Amino acid sequence: MKNRDTVMNKFWILWIMLGVVACKPQPDSQIVNLQSRFRNTLNLTGQPAHLKDRSVYSLSDLGVWHSYALSPNPSGGFVGPYLMTDDNGVWASEQLVTLQLSLGERDLDWTFAKMLSSQYLPGRLVQTYELEGVKVQQELIFISNRSTLIQYNIESNTKQPKVRAGLKTTTWLPGWNFSVENSRLLLQSDSSQTKVVITFDQPTNGTIVSNSFEGQAQEFDLNPSFPVKISYVQSAYFTEEESVEDQIVVDKALANAKWAFANNEKRWNGYLNKVLAKTNGGKIDSTYQIVAVKSLNTLINNWRSAAGELKHDGLFPSYAYSGFHGFWAWDSWKHAVGLADIVPELAKDQISTMYDYQDIDGMIADCIFRDTLIEKHNWRDTKPPLSGWAIAKVFEATGDTAFVKSLYPKLKKYHQWWYDFRDHDQNGLCEYGSTDGTRVAAAWESGMDNAVRFDEATMRTNERGGYSLDQESVDLNAYLYAEKFYLSELSRVLGKPSETERYQQEAKQLADQVKEKYFNASEGFFFDVRLDGKEVAVYGPEGWIPLWAGIATEDQAAAVLTHIMDKSRFNTKVPFPTLDASHPEFNPKNGYWRGPVWLDQAYFAICGLETYGYQTEADELKHKLFNHAEGLLADGPIRENYHPITGEGLNAKHFSWSAAHLLMLIRE
Repeated sequence: MKNRDTVMNKFWILWIMLGVVACKPQPDSQIVNLQSRFRNTLNLTGQPAHLKDRSVYSLSDLGVWHSYALSPNPSGGFVGPYLMTDDNGVWASEQLVTLQLSLGERDLDWTFAKMLSSQYLPGRLVQTYELEGVKVQQELIFISNRSTLIQYNIESNTKQPKVRAGLKTTTWLPGWNFSVENSRLLLQSDSSQTKVVITFDQPTNGTIVSNSFEGQAQEFDLNPSFPVKISYVQSAYFTEEESVEDQIVVDKALANAKWAFANNEKRWNGYLNKVLAKTNGGKIDSTYQIVAVKSLNTLINNWRSAAGELKHDGLFPSYAYSGFHGFWAWDSWKHAVGLADIVPELAKDQISTMYDYQDIDGMIADCIFRDTLIEKHNWRDTKPPLSGWAIAKVFEATGDTAFVKSLYPKLKKYHQWWYDFRDHDQNGLCEYGSTDGTRVAAAWESGMDNAVRFDEATMRTNERGGYSLDQESVDLNAYLYAEKFYLSELSRVLGKPSETERYQQEAKQLADQVKEKYFNASEGFFFDVRLDGKEVAVYGPEGWIPLWAGIATEDQAAAVLTHIMDKSRFNTKVPFPTLDASHPEFNPKNGYWRGPVWLDQAYFAICGLETYGYQTEADELKHKLFNHAEGLLADGPIRENYHPITGEGLNAKHFSWSAAHLLMLIRE
């Protein structure tokens, strides 16, 4: 059975080794072509019925702020784009651009075409269809953080003289208008920062009528030996400067589409080789590779590049859910850990973008947004202190001491902030709280918004500013213990021995306090405790966080295991509900944090069991989780949470931190 000292020693040995092996590039000859193997891991086929139809899911990449879906029928184009730039997401059109084909004087009608294949590959959409002997393959990839390349390959088994091909565009966006600028078609309005630009592979002329544009058709002879290729780029920009900077990539892709597609293939095969490197022969059977790839796809789909008030790249919790088009603090820490050894630069950015908004006292905002005219940054609360874990995991994956050096003083300041502004009685044990004195914001700060354990809590005013709940939370102090541990290791990396020793001593002292104050020996579980000493005897995931952190004694861990394995409490069909299933307030369907299974808390539990040597139990619960969560092994979206009794997926779809923790469970 492991203890924290053993974990710390192994962790430090690993970091020494990283100085030699971290970030060693994988030779191209060793990268296996996997992109074509994982087809349609998510269902991205659909046809939106209106501007804000969120039932159709779509593909994005490289941090672009727009996405596309596969058309359910041959239609001469891809569905979209879905713009994540206005009003929490709107469809610019059912299909902004469509290919128009004519044979002689006859226009071809796609409704009579036969779909030969329709595929979503990681980072790529491909559809092939045939009509009257003409075969069309359309492909879509992303070439920058603002632009998308679409290419049509048109061929025929017989000679087809006088074939004409043109592109037609239509929009649903009210008040948006088309204009032509050389080889570019602009779509914009006075009321939006966003400008959509369509760049053709040659200068174009055409006709603008109301909300549509029809370009002048090209005429050619279609020969079996010489297929015709037509390419264009769709872009979405916030500023003219972005458009100018991006034009180099746009021009290169249009001049050499083969280069662009080869680059997409190389990049995605690099991701996939990293993702799957640890799954074969591991503790989880290789059949779960599809979950790993689906999780990666979900994370990259939610990637948004720096724009507006967002100074670094990061991930939305879900592009497909209204209100989630921003960056949240503890989501960010989890995303970074999930991506650390797959897309390390994005992981670094995800951490940095939250620290960009650290205030003078050290606080990190709960959430930040690109455009504060639409959504305001939330400074009413912060989120649980997991950024030290994230920074350490990025260093473990990359060996990047410069990254650690840049964030270490900020991490120290944030860590101290908790003791300055969230320790009401200054006893070294912290409480969740808020800046505005409201209990609802204090509960948000825990991340477990409406958890039963806070139902009776009230607010206290702190001497140095801010407000605390009248309740010390065991998970918060376990997280702070883990952060002291990571601070000690990060300070060691930076050659600060006195700080290493200080954080080690503080960690030991805090661990003793947590074990003594929050563990109820007769109940065999860790509970929150009120400032007046009254125990909050609610069984929830906060009770197993001391196992994840490595604080618990062996006897305490064994006692917690008994409750976790109890089928009337936490060992449900999908294990690890966020409230004891026998509790009268248990309400998975409508309870948010009053029963649904959140995958971050499942991850913390499984890691905790593994840390204390309960590998058999951890594997059993992991197996139940993967096999009973709705749609996880098929093409269903990864959900925000799951019903522990039925397995039904609940709340937001395509949820980033769920995907991040699935990757961790598979790869660790």
